[in-house]
Amino acid sequence: MLLKRGLTLCLFMCLSFVAKSEEVQPNFLFIAVDDLNVFNTAMQHHESSFLQRVYPDETSRQQVYDRLTPNLASLAHKGVTFNYAYSAAPLCGPSRTALLTGVPPHISGYDNHQKHFRHHESLANVVTLPQYLRRNGYFTAGVGKVFHKGRAVYEKGHFNDWPDRLFSWDEWLEMYVGNGNQSGLSPSARETLSPYYLGDEKSYKRFGITEVQTEFSNDYRNMEFVAELLLNGESSRVDANGEQRTVVLPKDKPFFLAAGMFAPHLPFVAEQKYFDLFPQNEMAINGEFVEQLVDEVSGLSTGADKLVRDSSFVQLLAQNEARGSGLGVAAFKAKLQAYLATIAYADQSIGVLLNAIDEHPLSSNTVVILWSDHGYHLGDKLREGKITLWEPANLANLIIIDPRASDAMQRTTDVKVSLQDLYPTIVELAGLSIPRHVHGTSLVDVINNDESNWENAVLNTNGLGNHAVRTDEYRYIRYRDGSEELFNMVNDPFEIDNLVSSAESKEQLDSHRRLLDRLLAKRTH
Repeated sequence: MLLKRGLTLCLFMCLSFVAKSEEVQPNFLFIAVDDLNVFNTAMQHHESSFLQRVYPDETSRQQVYDRLTPNLASLAHKGVTFNYAYSAAPLCGPSRTALLTGVPPHISGYDNHQKHFRHHESLANVVTLPQYLRRNGYFTAGVGKVFHKGRAVYEKGHFNDWPDRLFSWDEWLEMYVGNGNQSGLSPSARETLSPYYLGDEKSYKRFGITEVQTEFSNDYRNMEFVAELLLNGESSRVDANGEQRTVVLPKDKPFFLAAGMFAPHLPFVAEQKYFDLFPQNEMAINGEFVEQLVDEVSGLSTGADKLVRDSSFVQLLAQNEARGSGLGVAAFKAKLQAYLATIAYADQSIGVLLNAIDEHPLSSNTVVILWSDHGYHLGDKLREGKITLWEPANLANLIIIDPRASDAMQRTTDVKVSLQDLYPTIVELAGLSIPRHVHGTSLVDVINNDESNWENAVLNTNGLGNHAVRTDEYRYIRYRDGSEELFNMVNDPFEIDNLVSSAESKEQLDSHRRLLDRLLAKRTH
């Protein structure tokens, strides 16, 4: 009897090993979006969304969201939307580099994007996520803004292979990005800039209307390229170097396809039809609204004061107000309208790719991950842009669809996660071991609806010596000059009341100080 039980156990273990070895590795579609706040339909009820204040009427706000990102809403209905996903850094290059190398900026020291990360000593030989997958049998290919830029260029005495073509990709298509057009296909690329834009007409900060039709724009065509690759197994383009390129998906390998959307990054330039979706007269922005924003930044720390004092957004309002009473408010509305229009353009462009997801023959074994590199301020805290440690600049978009998951239908989760967690997540989903250098925690349990052991504490870094930690209820910020901010994110989602001097918050302040120190001291995953 004992011998029979032993033979049965041995047979079971052998069969289990064979079954596991024959498991098909999943494919990955990895969609990156630039500068996208939580201004999207899937997260329309997020308490920290500035649109809650711009459109205080719930019915009007719902209509805005319905027009804003219908394609992202459709995607969210198929998987898990992370309501509280945060970037490692509120700046394109450091955020993307942290995610794709697995090394956060407080460890690597890579806190800007003046040069390629491989010129940075600590990251010179790092193994990136696509590089690791490639080494382990995956076919890796991509286009657009995935790393900091989609093309290799000579800049400031350095050759910056921004997409990391030599190490990370079997095939990388160097294409122009954004809502402009460099292909020569569009009948007109003329722009009509907003009368409230007072800068250089070639500046990336411009905003206004373009005659480039969506289907001829760079971002749309890049998304279309990946869609064709999914549907047909191959796709061709003339790249930015004038070379005819054809990419073919091999039939004997799983794939990791990366598609990078540049929009809604500046310039906020889109077709008129997208501006028409967001009439300025629906916005509750007036002189009193602006005065309220000014009052709200009066209690900031010394480390934060320089972030709002004479910011580009303050200058935009002041310069227009100097031209005539009320023009500052008009400029505010025009700039926000342009940002929303550019988001709608991005959603439309992503749509051509999302339409291909369900139709391609390997959809049942393809994990889809859509993420934005960080958030964005547009008016709140009198800021335009990112590069702060407040919630709007660090809160990112993250939607994961794993059709093989035990709970693959629409779901949202409130666990606090980091984009730093994507490298280990993808590696685990691929059935591979997580490299020792990689920071972050795999989200596989969360995807499968097990949140029981998750630590809700996320670290953000903004430049040298400026850090924040986000927990369930609080955001604690420490600047390099030693000044601090503590906000109760449940009662004060717009981070107005700094609790550092509050006697009632002393215990929370001390615990978050210790927590930040612990997170900064953590050197391995």
